[in-house]
Amino acid sequence: MTDTRINAMVKDIFVDFFELEESRVRPEATLFEDLELDSLDMVDLSVELQSRFGFTFDRAADEGRIRAIRTVQDFCDYVEEKVKALNIRLPET
Repeated sequence: MTDTRINAMVKDIFVDFFELEESRVRPEATLFEDLELDSLDMVDLSVELQSRFGFTFDRAADEGRIRAIRTVQDFCDYVEEKVKALNIRLPET
């Protein structure tokens, strides 16, 4: 597992789930301004991340970290931290 694999999986969520053009989903793209997501989209995103990566968000432990997420790369970094901390094996493609 590499951060490149996680980045690709997160990007796929934005492209597939939110039907965004792949060219818009850049690491520096902001979730609210550039990708035009709203708070309901963020709930959907968290559910989809949990489904695809196999972990749940611990609101008490993760709330501050989650609130700091602003960009696609921030999400990738957060997911990578969770995957590594929980020793999650990602499915092979």
